[in-house]
Amino acid sequence: MILIFLLLPAAISITVTSAAVTELYSHPEVVVQGAEVSISGKASPNEMVWLDSSSVLSLPVSNGRYSREFNGIYFPKGEKVFSMTAEKIEDIRLSITPVLWLGTVNYPTTGPREATNGTASLSLSFPIQGVDLSGEKDIKVYGAAEDGTTSVILEFAMAIKVTADSNGDFSSGIDTGGFPLGELLISASEKERTVHILSTEPPVFDTGSGMYPSIPGTHHGKIIPAQTIFVHKLYTYPCIGTGGHSERITISNASGWAQTAMWDGYTEERHNIYFADSFELRPGVEYNYTIETSSYPQIMHTSQLNTNAGTVTCEKFVDVNGKVYKDWIPAIILS
Repeated sequence: MILIFLLLPAAISITVTSAAVTELYSHPEVVVQGAEVSISGKASPNEMVWLDSSSVLSLPVSNGRYSREFNGIYFPKGEKVFSMTAEKIEDIRLSITPVLWLGTVNYPTTGPREATNGTASLSLSFPIQGVDLSGEKDIKVYGAAEDGTTSVILEFAMAIKVTADSNGDFSSGIDTGGFPLGELLISASEKERTVHILSTEPPVFDTGSGMYPSIPGTHHGKIIPAQTIFVHKLYTYPCIGTGGHSERITISNASGWAQTAMWDGYTEERHNIYFADSFELRPGVEYNYTIETSSYPQIMHTSQLNTNAGTVTCEKFVDVNGKVYKDWIPAIILS
């Protein structure tokens, strides 16, 4: 195994090529650190696909040096490439723990890698000589920063290889344990998705459960969040014994920004609508909503509702018979 790590310098410059990907999805797009993100998509039948995940973060410099630990990074079995690139540095080195019976291995084994024009990269490809590295690992990156630099820019990346099936479908999971908080960019070929990694469960906009009477129709109103809400789906509370749900939702603001999602039918997720891309509702910003409901959703019979997450108001509700109400708010959760 020591000999294998001595051969690692040959794996520093790695070209990862992937089949053309036509569709790429990630779910969920907002996770608590340590949760798994499911990745799926479409490529050519039986083709190899490389799924890349990367984060960019700023590291403070102290006494001319920088360092950062990533504990519990999960290395899946099979072909993968782990890499780090740092800017505004003099050199870079990393350690991995544990590596079989060796405990901690420093890489490069011969000492830090010197930067060129302030930038240096380290890249490890596994398996090496038939030996794989898998399971949870603790990674530490460290080195000397350029003179006068107060922070270093670091890109942390992992690429895993999957193969599309005979229909061109592929899927995999990414364990976010040890990944830095913030945005995680998922990419395959030219397709990209962004996952938000949080330290705690994100807040939701929940009206709470409503009541009868109920009837399908179209709701128009406004939402003003009291805190940042990450949104990737809408849940509609159904009246007991009914299939109450929303068929369409549009959220917009005065700038012209808008997001729309559609119902996917009477599946196990029939009370949920998923947006194609996750987005943020920001505190203090006024958003307009239009929600088309079907069957018998629960209703908040009030013109304005104050919740811990913000305020929702009814401008008008037009039922399927054309009758207009000013005090019907659908009972929903945006999360």
